[in-house]
Amino acid sequence: MQTQPSLTTTEIMTIILGCEQTLRFVQASPNYQQIEASEKFSTSNDLRLGDAVQALMEIHEAILNIEFYSQV
Repeated sequence: MQTQPSLTTTEIMTIILGCEQTLRFVQASPNYQQIEASEKFSTSNDLRLGDAVQALMEIHEAILNIEFYSQV
């Protein structure tokens, strides 16, 4: 049986921020913008890459809040 890696809060935050920046980089790409602008582009919930970026930002903020309140 394989054990799951244990990540520190700092490592989790770094990964989340890295994912957010990577998605922003893809989102800014003219090729991706062309793909997303296609009338054939669709997802089951009408989600776009910006929605994923927003979700990561909210998760990041929630972790910051937990860290802040756990120090008070």
